[in-house]
Amino acid sequence: MANCPKCDYKLKLTDWRQKCPKCGANLVLYDLQERLMKEADVAEVQQYHFQKKVDRLKAAFVGSKYAIIRIVTSLLPVLGILIPFVKVSTDAPLSKFSGTLGAIQLYMGIDKKTIDIDALLSSITADATKAVMLPVAVAAVLLVLSLVFTLLHFVFLTLASSPKGKLRNYIFDALIAASTLGSCIAFLCVPDSEFFKGSLFIGAFTQILLVAACIVFDVLAFKNAPPIKHKQCYVGGIPIEEYFKMVEDGVPAKELRAEMYRRLNAIQAEKDAEIAAAEAKKASEDAEKAEKEAVAK
Repeated sequence: MANCPKCDYKLKLTDWRQKCPKCGANLVLYDLQERLMKEADVAEVQQYHFQKKVDRLKAAFVGSKYAIIRIVTSLLPVLGILIPFVKVSTDAPLSKFSGTLGAIQLYMGIDKKTIDIDALLSSITADATKAVMLPVAVAAVLLVLSLVFTLLHFVFLTLASSPKGKLRNYIFDALIAASTLGSCIAFLCVPDSEFFKGSLFIGAFTQILLVAACIVFDVLAFKNAPPIKHKQCYVGGIPIEEYFKMVEDGVPAKELRAEMYRRLNAIQAEKDAEIAAAEAKKASEDAEKAEKEAVAK
């Protein structure tokens, strides 16, 4: 249960009346203005912290032309794996196949059952095919990891302007580059055999270029990032930086509240003056218009 705002008496379930059973204060109306002001202070401080996150998010995505380009280049490696990545030819004991393989061809082959996944998995551990198929499996796993790292890199772009955003992005850039190049190298290490022959196809080289573009524009976006412009926030009419300084310096609550009222009154007076000036200007324009219409008649 709550406490009485005046005497801090611990209210019980039986204390359902509007007045405190100990001091008689009105539990709803007592010091209502001050309690509302305190709630407003908390809300405005929370708004300040939320606004900082929004400002950092905007800077990460549209802070500069390089940041905007980075959005596109960060996703291009995902599309790159759709291009045929390797050219392979297989024979017994594997399923017979000849052609290019990329994400689309692999999916269609599995869907139409022209590619036997169970046979491929068993060939990795079979003594007769292990030496050939193990590097192929490593290449496939590294390529999948490259895709995962690319997606994570894009997701974490939302935090690119945070204190550790630069380091985080560079780590993902390194992981994407290492897994992509590792996939290509692993496939090149596949020994020639009678039942498996393969070579890198256009998709592999395209993927390397797209990953390079992703990394280059990530670096350019950080190097050319302008200072983050935070929207000015206020607490009770006081700029929030000044408010934090006053709280840190131990300014008494009464003095702080009095300063807030002074600032709020000044802001309200300024707004009232602007409204009065706008109304006076409109009245003057209406009078001139009416005078011109009278002369015209």
